[in-house]
Formats: sequence, C-alpha cells, structure tokens
Amino acid sequence: MKTLWITYAWEDNKGGDVEFIAQELERAGISIKLDRWNIKAGKRLWEQIDSFITKESQCDGWMIVATQNSLGSEPCKEEIAYALSRALENRGEIFPIIGLFPSSVDTNLIPAAIKTRLYVSTQDEHWKERIVSALEDRNPNIARKPLEPYSFEYRGPMFNKQVIEIRPRVGTWGPFYCGVPVGEKNIVRPIVRKGPKGHVPPIAGIVIGGFEKESIDKEWWMIGQTGEVTPTMSCFFYFDELPSELIFGSLDIEYKVALSVDQLLSNK
Repeated sequence: MKTLWITYAWEDNKGGDVEFIAQELERAGISIKLDRWNIKAGKRLWEQIDSFITKESQCDGWMIVATQNSLGSEPCKEEIAYALSRALENRGEIFPIIGLFPSSVDTNLIPAAIKTRLYVSTQDEHWKERIVSALEDRNPNIARKPLEPYSFEYRGPMFNKQVIEIRPRVGTWGPFYCGVPVGEKNIVRPIVRKGPKGHVPPIAGIVIGGFEKESIDKEWWMIGQTGEVTPTMSCFFYFDELPSELIFGSLDIEYKVALSVDQLLSNK
C-alpha cells in the first residue's frame, strides 16, 4: 500500500473536508498521513515532517490540498517550500508531488513545482484514480467516453435569453438548424445566429438567409440559416426559456439528433 503525506490549511478542515478527502483516498487503497493524525504535540514540527517526506519508508508521495487558504497562508507556504526542497533533494525529480484543487484558485499562488507536475481537481470524477496512479507510477486506468460528432455547450443567460452553442466536430452543416417541439414554440421563442467558436454574437443585426418553418411531421418548429457552420464557426440558439428537447444539424445531410436538454446540460 502506497503512503501519501497531505499538507493543507487547517481552515479548510473545519468542517472535516480534508479528512473526507483522506478517507476517500484510503478507500481507494492509499495510506494517508495528515498532520492532524500524525504530528505529535510537543515535538518540533519540521523534524517530523522531514522524516515523513524524505524517507522512503515513511512516504511515497506528497500532496497539498490547494486552496486560497493553503496557498496563501504563511505556515503552508513554509511547509510547501520545505517539502519541495527536501523532497526533491532527497527523493529526486520522480518523487510524486501533487496539487489537489477542490475549487479554482488564483493561478499566481500555485507553486511552479506543482504547475509542472500533476495537479488534479476534485470536480474530475476520476480524481482518486489519478492520484493513486501517480503514486504507483503508472498511467491512470480511465475508460474513455465516446464523443458525439457535435459539440453542445450551454452558455447560460445572455442578452435576456438562454444561449446554447452547437457546432460539428468535423465537417460542415449547411444549412444549419435547430428545432423545438411545436407546442413550445411561443414559450421558448427561438432565435438563431452564427459566430466564431466560443464567442456568443449579439442578437441585434441583419440575418441573411434565415428561415423558420414546421417540420414535415409537424412535431418540430425549425429555425436556421443558410450558409455553413464548421468546427470553428458555431451556431448559437437563443431562447426565452430552454425547451424540453432539441433537434439540430444540417438539412442537406439530414443529420438530426433529438436529446433532452436536461441530459445535455448535465454532461456539458
């Protein structure tokens, strides 16, 4: 069983959050050492940390729970500097040094030695496996999810509308369109625009080649534009309210996908 030393700011563990992380890593098969559990009162702190970090029999890797508190606190800065210096001096460049990020932090606070090594977000469902694999010096055992041939991204509320960006991953769609259930047409009130990937265009302006019509089966209200969208040029759809379902793609190649918006948003 590999052993991991964890550095953290005590402020981050007031509700037991760091101990929960430690618990989950232990369940994944790692022996954890925290100062709360392993540092003995009345003895010099750095001598004990030195023993844990520099001796192979005590520790197989070192990790910091990287937050504004830990990266900004003077005691943790001292421990980080000490750990990096002593660990790299005694254990070499291959010694696992890991930054675990429960949330976003100011990148200026991230030590260079962590920036150039592994840092993991707890928002990644595979965060435990990434840490375990680093300690075991192997590639993470993570199955790749199949990707759809399109990119779908909910951009949130903009211009008093709910905005969704859609584009093909390869090839082109032209004319491009999206469709909402006919019964929801007057509630969602769809609008379509085209623009560079990742840059939501304003609604105002003249739309050339726009069209709206009912689908042949009379189930969908279709709105789109002539011209093409590509992997770098997206179609943007604006709604008063998000519809319950969407179809989208290209009329020319009859590429259509009907999906629950709730499902799409949960996977964005």
